[in-house]
Amino acid sequence: MATAAKQICRQARQVSQHRAPAFTTRPSQCLYAQRPSLRSLSTSALRSEEQKDAAPSADDTSSDSAPYFNKTFYATLSRDDKLDYRTVSASERRKMERVASELSDAFDNKTSRISRELTEYVNQMADEVNEEFPEPPQERERRMDGFFNMGEKEDIGPDEEFGEDDVSSIAHGELEQQREMREYARLAGWEMPLLADLQVPFQPPTSATPLRFRYTTYMGEQHPASRKVVVEFDPSDLKLSEQQTSKLIKLLGSRYNPSTKTVKMSAEHFETQAQNRRYLGDTVNSLIAEAKDPKDTFEDVPFDFRHHKPKRVLRFPEEWLLTEERKRALEEKRRLGLEQEQKRQLISGVGAIEQQREIDLAAVEAPIAEAAQVKIPAGKMGKKEMGQKGRRS
Repeated sequence: MATAAKQICRQARQVSQHRAPAFTTRPSQCLYAQRPSLRSLSTSALRSEEQKDAAPSADDTSSDSAPYFNKTFYATLSRDDKLDYRTVSASERRKMERVASELSDAFDNKTSRISRELTEYVNQMADEVNEEFPEPPQERERRMDGFFNMGEKEDIGPDEEFGEDDVSSIAHGELEQQREMREYARLAGWEMPLLADLQVPFQPPTSATPLRFRYTTYMGEQHPASRKVVVEFDPSDLKLSEQQTSKLIKLLGSRYNPSTKTVKMSAEHFETQAQNRRYLGDTVNSLIAEAKDPKDTFEDVPFDFRHHKPKRVLRFPEEWLLTEERKRALEEKRRLGLEQEQKRQLISGVGAIEQQREIDLAAVEAPIAEAAQVKIPAGKMGKKEMGQKGRRS
């Protein structure tokens, strides 16, 4: 909006320099609109709009005793001012030129009263417009996620110019961490000892309090699960008859665990833990009242425990347990093994390797020695004696 106000100021300066408005005694717009129909008698022919903007002829200026027409000033006027300039007398034309010249000088001179007052007025209007219609924040172009910046937070823009008058953001983070640690140290040193005055000795639940409520807290943090409340109880602790207890178990349905013989119910419908606890208490009371109702005892309804799948609990076999006899047998076995180990002689690794090498060499050299001991007959030996076969023709 400030841009619009500044544009008004620029247009005012342009008008003062090029197209200065002429303060004339022109009739009202209503009367002026009817003027073309009251055209004075003239011998000149009708002209078009383009011809009207041109300089008037001698017939148009013949009404004044001393004709005066400034073509240079006429060219700087607007369409309406040109029409007024042609219709007024010569003295009024000079007056228009004088007023336009004074306005132009006043606007050109920035120290003049008119220019100063106009500038202050425009600035005041710009401030008012900015307060009433603030500029909306400019939306930055969304960054395209690539392989290297995948999952990173979008940049919040360039950092402000650092004036060397403050520590870095990393140092501010370290200071904030130190403040948090000192705050907890003060709590541990001054406020936590005061909690000893509020301690109450633990008392196990009695038969008067069969319901056991369980809450979840996140140490002051807001979490949807912090309002959840769980209640557990044993139907046999409610001091009901066997028939009423059976009916209560049938009414509870899948909330009854036959393995542990306990009931577990939870509620998180309301915003606070107190409301959810009150809701669970009312539900248990209504179940007890329904179980005590003698109109229908549910004797014809069988128990349905299909919802419960007992977990297989693996137990250590009793045969594997270390009894006194097994311990004595193991100790005797270890003692015998130790005695046998002591009786054995120490084996030299180098000697074992050499002994094995001698065995391998003997196995290789034995056939060669046997072949060398074969006697070769004297004289010329033919193919038959040498074991060769002749060629077949």
